[in-house]
Parts: sequence; C-alpha cells; structure tokens
Amino acid sequence: MTKARKFILNTFLKLTSMTCPYGHEDALVRDMTAKGIFPSILQKDPHGNYFAKVGDSKTIFASHLDTVSKSREKVIHKFEGDMIKTAGNTTLGADDKAGVTVMLWMMAHNVPGLYYFFVGEEVGCIGSGKAASSINDFKGKYDRIISFDRRGTGSVITHQSWSRCCSDAFGDALAGELNKSGLSYKKDDGGVYTDSAEFVDIIPECTNLSVGYYKEHTFDESQDIAHLTDLAEACLRVDWESLPTQRDPGKYEAKGYSSKDYGYSSRDYGYGDWSTGSRGKRKSKKHNRGRSYGFHDDWESDDWGRDARYVSPGWDDDWSEWESIEAQGAPKGKQYYDSGSGIVEIKTNSSHYEWVMSKFVGCRLTASELMVIRDQYLDMNNPNDFSFYEYLVDYVAEGGIC
Repeated sequence: MTKARKFILNTFLKLTSMTCPYGHEDALVRDMTAKGIFPSILQKDPHGNYFAKVGDSKTIFASHLDTVSKSREKVIHKFEGDMIKTAGNTTLGADDKAGVTVMLWMMAHNVPGLYYFFVGEEVGCIGSGKAASSINDFKGKYDRIISFDRRGTGSVITHQSWSRCCSDAFGDALAGELNKSGLSYKKDDGGVYTDSAEFVDIIPECTNLSVGYYKEHTFDESQDIAHLTDLAEACLRVDWESLPTQRDPGKYEAKGYSSKDYGYSSRDYGYGDWSTGSRGKRKSKKHNRGRSYGFHDDWESDDWGRDARYVSPGWDDDWSEWESIEAQGAPKGKQYYDSGSGIVEIKTNSSHYEWVMSKFVGCRLTASELMVIRDQYLDMNNPNDFSFYEYLVDYVAEGGIC
C-alpha cells in the first residue's frame, strides 16, 4: 500500500466513523484533532467554520464537515474492492468527508491556499453563506475557490443551478491539470447549489470537483477510495496559481433554460413563482435557481426510492392522513437536528424552499430525491411544508422524473 493510499484510507475511515449532522461539527473537529487527523493550526471563524492558511495563495480550497443524518450514529464500513460502503443502516458521510480528506492531504504537503471547512452545508449552506456575507474578507483577495464536493469521478463544475460559477477557460485548464496525472475530468454544467456558489458574487472562479462518492444522502452511499487517492495525489501537482481568471463576479450569466425545460408550473404556494425564477433580492435570486443535472447525475432510482433506502425510511404511501392537515393547525416552525446542546430549529419560510429548489430541483427531479426532500428537509405536520411537498409531487407526476 502506497503512502498516499494509506493516508487517504486511514483518514477517510476515521472521519466517517460517525455520522455528523449539522450542530455536531465542533465535536468532530475536537475528536479528530485529538487523534491527529486535523492539524492543530485550524482556527474557527466567527460563523463556526474552521479554516487554516498555508503559505501565500489566491486560492481557497473548500469542503464541508456536516453529513446528512438526523442524529450522530456509529458507521459500520463495508468494503467491496475499491468501494467503501456501510452496513446499510446509516449514510456513509463521503459527502463530504471525501473532500475533507483530500484537503488534509494537501495541507500535509504544504500546498499553498486558504483551507475552509464549512458547517451546515446540508441544511442550507449556513456556514459558507455567513462567511460570504463578510465580503471584505474575500473580495479582491482570492481568484478562485475549489470545493471538493461532487459525486462521480470526472466533473469540473462550470454552472451551479441556473447560473455560471466559473469560466470555460478555467474549467478546461483545471481539468487539463488534473488529467496530466492520468485522471479523466471535463467541464460539467450540471452542478447543484453548494458552498462554493455562495461566493460567485465576490470570487471570479468558483467550482466543485468530483471526489468519487455516489448515492449521497442514502444508506447506499459509497466512496471510490482509489479515485480519492489518485485525486489527492494529482492535487499536489496542479499549478493552482497559474489557472486563468476570466469570469467577472459582478456579471450574472444565466444558463438559459426555459420554464418548459424544468417543468415548473406557475402555481405559487407563497414562496415565489418557480416558472420564472424571478425574485429580486440578491440572496433570493441566487437561491431560486433550479437544478439541472450533469453527466454523473444518473444514480437515482426510478422506483420511488425503495432501492436507495433513505436516511428516514418508514413513510408509507397512504397520504389520506394528510388530507385535512391545513385545518388541523400545525406549528409554524420545524425542528431538524439535535446540536448536542439543544434542538436546532429551521423556520418555515420562503428562503428555505428556495434553497431546497436550488439544491435538488431541475429538469430531472426524481422520485427518489422527492423522498429525500420530504424526510430530510420538510416537516409534514406543517401546512406550508406540506403544500410545498404537494407542489413537488405534482412536478414529478408531470414528468420531472428520470
């Protein structure tokens, strides 16, 4: 076993030994620092994110610490050749511990850059959104942000949701640098809204790279550890500072889809008109962009999620119990995660729905993803959430399913 393979495998297995829902990131960092996985140079920003600066660079490397899970649970690993899976009763957490692993390898080899480990990506890019709001910390100081957070083994993301996040010249150059090490990357315009997208207004080139995970957010999640090792080694050879900087962060470049492409109706449940994607405010404009899939977004099951066995299984298909939900008067808020010191509540509001749309919904929303949205991001006892879910069910029924 090579030195790189040993480091990547050992680090990944320790990072994924427990699931890490939003609110548990501090405990993860403390535990992994004590075990020598995280370096002692990590600092915490005012928003709860962790970061470290290595050398002098205009590059930010990013990943996120939280995983999709409703509680902190022990993960039992299963090995099938180069693929690492679980015993089938938890998520693996490769989304995004794979990205964290690559960054730790790069830091261990003193690759210059600002290394950011964000919190709360899976519940709305909370940490990165707050960090990006501190514009003076980043604007004019960094030319690029590379987020190691993408399924598959070959994507350099050029568009996230409805808009461009990096230039074609940058995407081609980065793919070319990685491919010098025997990899097979290419531009992919089918990205979803992730941490790096929070910086598109202030940093010219923002992208996500595939790190070799599949079926994220499910009990069937897996990680290609061979690809992760190859990527980590390739990242040591990339000349990050020479990558071209061409995109103007002050210019919004839409992807150019019509509402027909996405199948949105003009039905409005109080959180915006999804057929137009128009909102007005800066944040809303960004978060109201629908999902469009790229060439690696083909893992979803077509059978309403039965094969994928999602994090919160057990809902049946009898929706009659919800017929009078609005008349019952459900609470306005919803509780998602136990932070260890209390329950973290995410209010029911339009920005949350906008984020769900940008994270999941596009021309290929699948029935499997619909189950994830219902179980992980909505409270079916809340009439607003239930109406939003009905809207998505209609969307799938009208043909928005693979």
